[in-house]
Amino acid sequence: MKNNLTETKIREIFKENGIKFSKPRFEIYKFVLQRRTHPTVEEVYKGVIKEKLPGISFATVYNVLNKFVEKGLVKELTIGTSKRFDGYTKPHIHFICKECGKIEDVEFQEFNSIANKVKEKGWELRETSLYVFGVCPECRKKKTK
Repeated sequence: MKNNLTETKIREIFKENGIKFSKPRFEIYKFVLQRRTHPTVEEVYKGVIKEKLPGISFATVYNVLNKFVEKGLVKELTIGTSKRFDGYTKPHIHFICKECGKIEDVEFQEFNSIANKVKEKGWELRETSLYVFGVCPECRKKKTK
């Protein structure tokens, strides 16, 4: 995860992706990168407002997140009816707890073999997503008590 990026490095990332640097964009990007909780737009809005930019509008947060998704800096996840944002853009599995809704990232090296099989069939791979649903250890412990 890129959670220790400096402002200078984020400026470079924005420049490479054709995104003009601004304080709101910087704070929104940093917020998403620093949280492996896959926040919703509402959570990003509340977090950025509360922590850094009290004057920012909800529409600004929404539009900035969509721009980051368009440029590949952030992934958008749709789980049920909820849209969430993930700053960790390398291929990985999302374990989702059916009890509490917690989402946990798990590395999965086999994405390369999946990509190769897709290419062998003549497809152009653009994105990979894998969701696995179950019950997290915390919820399992609660059930046994």
